[in-house]
Amino acid sequence: MRLHERRLWTSRVVAGTILLSLALAGTALAQQPAGPPGPPPQRQPLLTPEDRAAMAQIFWHRTQERLGLTDQQAADIRALLDTQRAAARTDVQSLMAARRQLQNLLDQPTADPAAIQTAAAQVKELQAKVLDHRLQTQLAVRAKLTPEQWKEWRTLRQGMGHRGGGHRGGFGPGLM
Repeated sequence: MRLHERRLWTSRVVAGTILLSLALAGTALAQQPAGPPGPPPQRQPLLTPEDRAAMAQIFWHRTQERLGLTDQQAADIRALLDTQRAAARTDVQSLMAARRQLQNLLDQPTADPAAIQTAAAQVKELQAKVLDHRLQTQLAVRAKLTPEQWKEWRTLRQGMGHRGGGHRGGFGPGLM
């Protein structure tokens, strides 16, 4: 009989603990302020501009050390990359828009095949322009480095992988 009484007491304690936990959780939920009606707030970027600038400074310091760049080489390459990035920005944004347009046409079952071909031709043209920007940038950077530094630069860049994988408006694996 004692074992039965102990089990009964234990089950009552467990049930009471569960009920108390549920009551406390309900009270905590009731005390949380309700969010404003409407869509959820915009997602805030994880990094501030100051964070990005600090990270860039660290990246360049490490790159300069690893490649054995002079201060002048590092400054020249940074300026070159900033200039090239600004020059390519419009073409990259146009390419992203053209890819979205092509994808929208492909998603429409009744889209005109000629319109799809035209959109595809525009994507090809913009891809070629972006490739030209990349090639010109690489040639300009290579001209500022010794052959050993260039080899190490290429190794560093390959180790970075594709950093734009999460960019807005891009496409995952597949057609494009």
